[in-house]
Amino acid sequence: MLATAEYEQVTQIKLCRYPDFNPGGTVSTYLVDGLLIDSGPAHTAEELTEFLKDKGVKVVVNTHYHEDHIAANALLKERYGVELLAHPLAIDKINQMATLYPYQEEVWGYPVPSQVKEIGNSISTNHFRFEVIYTPGHDRDHICLFEPKQGWLFTGDLFVGTRPNVVRPMDDVRQIIADLKKVKDLKPHILFPAPGKVKTEPVPVLEQTIRYLENLGQKVMELHDKGLSPDEIMKQIFGHEAPLAEFTQQQFSSLNVVKSLLKTG
Repeated sequence: MLATAEYEQVTQIKLCRYPDFNPGGTVSTYLVDGLLIDSGPAHTAEELTEFLKDKGVKVVVNTHYHEDHIAANALLKERYGVELLAHPLAIDKINQMATLYPYQEEVWGYPVPSQVKEIGNSISTNHFRFEVIYTPGHDRDHICLFEPKQGWLFTGDLFVGTRPNVVRPMDDVRQIIADLKKVKDLKPHILFPAPGKVKTEPVPVLEQTIRYLENLGQKVMELHDKGLSPDEIMKQIFGHEAPLAEFTQQQFSSLNVVKSLLKTG
């Protein structure tokens, strides 16, 4: 399924096969002035590529290497000759065949490897200039894009909602807090996330998310100091493990939130 929405000069392209998988069942890519930010999952690669055939896309920037953000790269390169760019830590992973869990294959599909180049500190289109903001909390190769004159902030998977209750083992929740503070300080006018809804008043939303995660971190450490195990802390705070944990073989879990906060507390 493909659906679009317009925000000023930005087109949101919502791609979805599993709307009930949250976060990430619906993934948005964004088209602005010939620049496509992320290319979505394999299951929607053909549909997205066909949609873009007369849209003048020239460059694709991947916010990170995950399979739901890169899978139309190769097809867009083959059909339209687009340039592919990503953070240097993402390049080898995008260029190689991914190893996926069964849930990843089912929800998003296998991306075809693609040859991406290293993005610089900024990228310019005919009318806009986007700053590259390094935000490694979600993954070490993760970047956001920010257009300072327009106040447009494209956050990839950095922002997934105001009360996230699951993360993967490689997510660093305290670094995510630092990343959210970094982009909040840019005072964005509109926030364009990969999962979830576009935020037209993003600063209060980011502040709310930061407060939630900081309070969560404080609670985790207080319970840890009382001698509770990570599993006991998870149950004390969240009540029970998130249903998503079983489906994803514990890759998305509330226990991972606790473990991440303890690791860097």
